[in-house]
Amino acid sequence: MDLGGLIRKEFGRIKSDKRTLVLLFVIPVILILVFGLTSSVGVTKFFTSAIITRDDMPTYDDFSANSSRYDSNFISIMKYETASWSLYKYYNATDQEEYDRAYQDCYIYLQNGDIDIFIVLPENFSESVENKTNPVLIYHIDGSDAAAITAIEVALQEPIALFRGQTDMIANFTIMVPHLEFDVPFWESAILNYAIPLILPIIILGTTMNLTSLSIVSEAPLPRMLITPTARREIILSKLIANSIVMFLQSTEILITIALFGLYSLGSLFYFYLVLIMIGFSGICIGLFISALSPTEQSANQMYLIMFIIIILFSGSILPLNITNPSIQIFLNLLPLSNAVPLITDITLKGLSPNLSNLFWLIISSLIFTTLAYITYILKKLEV
Repeated sequence: MDLGGLIRKEFGRIKSDKRTLVLLFVIPVILILVFGLTSSVGVTKFFTSAIITRDDMPTYDDFSANSSRYDSNFISIMKYETASWSLYKYYNATDQEEYDRAYQDCYIYLQNGDIDIFIVLPENFSESVENKTNPVLIYHIDGSDAAAITAIEVALQEPIALFRGQTDMIANFTIMVPHLEFDVPFWESAILNYAIPLILPIIILGTTMNLTSLSIVSEAPLPRMLITPTARREIILSKLIANSIVMFLQSTEILITIALFGLYSLGSLFYFYLVLIMIGFSGICIGLFISALSPTEQSANQMYLIMFIIIILFSGSILPLNITNPSIQIFLNLLPLSNAVPLITDITLKGLSPNLSNLFWLIISSLIFTTLAYITYILKKLEV
């Protein structure tokens, strides 16, 4: 049987499997609707900041002394004395041009995830402390992590309290938040959009792995086909092509559903769609490997469940990847969810292009599991 015939046969098998088709096309829509009305968040407990001080700029009106005594105190506290903060970098802007450059640098740091917040100390910062009036603290925060916003605001009270203790300041700070950088606007579906980076990869991986995890082990005619000139590589290739076409349709359906429900993306929708397809393809490759390795349908289902749990646990959303032993980091990078989540976060919430490192590992993961599926199937003994 030629490759075209194998692909048509594979479509026939997929079409007859109503349960899998419902799981593939109906369940994602239902889960998107459910997660559009709920949220699942974690809390960050340690934060990195940058500071821009404008305290050396001249001030007038009620602040004619032009003092700049206290900005260094606040910077020192953030750098050395707090338990929940580290200082990434600080800038001393003495004119508007220096401030604009510093602001742009900090914005990029925030966008790339190097810092969680950058703080601006205004021109009259030291004068306000000396006059015992409310000094103003301006900060910009990464709103792409909805869970961290409140935690950061609470943690910011620590350096403020230490500063007030050092300067014997009775007056409190006036906090100004001009904009939450990279947050989902209030008029958009915030809960859904904050959940998308984690929920969509889980949905796509789970359903595509399920689509192919029984495609080899459950198909009785396959051993008899080996009597014909049909090669095993053609069988694997036909399943890969047919299931990839179905996955492509699923990704299209998911994108349209998300868009209708209120998708907010700072980045390119083309990149977003491309990443969805790459995630789905990874799931197909893993499912083929499971199906080729498993001797029975029951063992395939058990292996699918175990593999899916491992992928979720080591996605970086439940257990932070930076606390793992570096020697197993390569293994973790081969699990597609650990790369899929940051890819979608960067595109939708930060407006960045896909990270090449994450793309590389997602492609390598797919190739490795496809190769393993082929080798396993080649070595597998089948009774005709």
